[in-house]
Amino acid sequence: MRVVLNTRSDDAVAAACIHDLGRRLAERGVEATVNDWGRYDRYEVAVFLAYDHDVEAARAQNPDIRIVLADPKQRTPGAIATARAADLLLVSSVEQRDVFLRTNRNLLVYTMYPAVAARERQHVDREGGRVVVAYHGNRVHLEAMVHTVRPALEELGRRRPVELRAVYNIETLGRTRLGLPDERLVTVRHVQWTPAFADSLADADIGLVPGELPVANLLGALELTAYPEPEFMYEPFDHLVRYKASTNPGRLYPFARVGVPVVADFTPSAAQFVQDGVTGLLASSAHGWLEALEALAGSAALRERLAAGLRERMDAAYERQLDDFLAAVAAPRLPPPVELPGAAALADQQALADRFPGPAGAPPPSAVARALRRLQGR
Repeated sequence: MRVVLNTRSDDAVAAACIHDLGRRLAERGVEATVNDWGRYDRYEVAVFLAYDHDVEAARAQNPDIRIVLADPKQRTPGAIATARAADLLLVSSVEQRDVFLRTNRNLLVYTMYPAVAARERQHVDREGGRVVVAYHGNRVHLEAMVHTVRPALEELGRRRPVELRAVYNIETLGRTRLGLPDERLVTVRHVQWTPAFADSLADADIGLVPGELPVANLLGALELTAYPEPEFMYEPFDHLVRYKASTNPGRLYPFARVGVPVVADFTPSAAQFVQDGVTGLLASSAHGWLEALEALAGSAALRERLAAGLRERMDAAYERQLDDFLAAVAAPRLPPPVELPGAAALADQQALADRFPGPAGAPPPSAVARALRRLQGR
């Protein structure tokens, strides 16, 4: 099998799905080349990013080439057309797979693990009960901690000295505004993300992996979204969990590699790796987060045990990835999905996309488009 993996982007998805995948294929003995543009007649498989692709040229030069599209998008009709045309979609999670099954049934959950070397770590209880809590990832998940993790950290800060280390792309996305705790209770360090970001996590005691999005007026939303049907037995105590379709459990991986135990939200992909009490702790409410954080803060032995369990589980999943990729690329293409009654109409969802704005500190869409065109040399 001859594979070309092309990208002009320099981000986490390119690192995982182009550069790291290309390296792993080559180590397996597969003829894999990174960034050989315009010579698709030489290859059997071409891997692109959904927002940085050359699908039309590849098909024109080699009608038989298999197109693999990583991190597909759905906000525009053009993005959906590209996703439908691909022979295989690489999605980051079961959540993303679920929303794309109406577009293309040829999918592989390929968790986008950052490249982080394993480090040994021995947990100890710090003097005065001090605890260092760390986060890494997009700014959006920091903001989304506002009603759950934030009050839990503030209460923890009333009980013991707490430092929160927030590692994210401040230069590009702007400084977080909503989700971080009161600095009179918790010392907060904003750390600019770099490729060596794991260095900022390595001495932490606890890792935060929030994935849920806040629900405005939760009690009102529970009532508003309930059918007038007693057989469903709705209660005001029900969980109502909202999360992004692009939820990525790869954020767990750096913590696992540096030996830091985690608390994660109630998202399906997090729960695939975080078995509560075995490989980490799960929480959704502010009280749930406080209980989990307090348990880990108070026991070095618990931190050590859960961190070791998470590393074992995630390392095993990482090792399976390449076999899964090779099998998916070689598998016969499945027919298109059928339309199902009652399913949300994609066109209706796309029509609402502009009503969901990005963070205040983020560059406007036009600036993002101009930056991407510069990366692509256009």
